[in-house]
Amino acid sequence: MTAAPLKLSGELNIYAAAEIQQAVQKALLDAGDVALDLGEVSELDSAGLQQLLLLHRECQHAGRRLSVAASSPAVDEILNLLGLQKLFQA
Repeated sequence: MTAAPLKLSGELNIYAAAEIQQAVQKALLDAGDVALDLGEVSELDSAGLQQLLLLHRECQHAGRRLSVAASSPAVDEILNLLGLQKLFQA
């Protein structure tokens, strides 16, 4: 089965939290695995990270695979800083 793409770009921060949440919820409503593209993310704060962690948790709970197709330096920096890189490895 092909994974449904979920591309997030720009600033994943508190100001974009509602948009991020909608995109994540839509991806969770779609059937199948999720292919996450974070290659064009310029900023990631705790609100954006919270949505990514929600997506990860819900995919695990549903037995769906979450793969990361691309990850920007901004995302890599935060994930490495917090020791979460294994959850979202490309």
